[in-house]
Amino acid sequence: MSSKNYGQKTCGTPPYVQKIRFENKIKKRNPQKICSDCKETSDSIKLFSSKVNKLEEIIDNFYKNPIKKNKNNQISIFNAKFTLNHIPCELEYDLSKFSLENLHKLVIFTTQHCNNNNKYSTSIENIDDK
Repeated sequence: MSSKNYGQKTCGTPPYVQKIRFENKIKKRNPQKICSDCKETSDSIKLFSSKVNKLEEIIDNFYKNPIKKNKNNQISIFNAKFTLNHIPCELEYDLSKFSLENLHKLVIFTTQHCNNNNKYSTSIENIDDK
């Protein structure tokens, strides 16, 4: 084969041609698997956000529909009904006169009393009993 024929065949074409296919080089990344700690954190954040949203709704509704002030319907009045030695008792507290510490004690006592009387106890109590 002469060099003349070789030159005619390759005349006008680049010496090296490479086809690049971009669709083959781009790989879709699989979403990362979320660890159990991240799932728990995400669940906790969702739960906390829902509780905050409920509180915001209650506050918004409170300002939209304010309670009329009179002696029979005061927010700061707390009525406690209970039985002592099989005798029904009722107490009325004006919570506006309570200190923050006393309010905290009242909340603790009330929630413990409600949880003890509730036939569907929380999972925390079940764990403590074991």
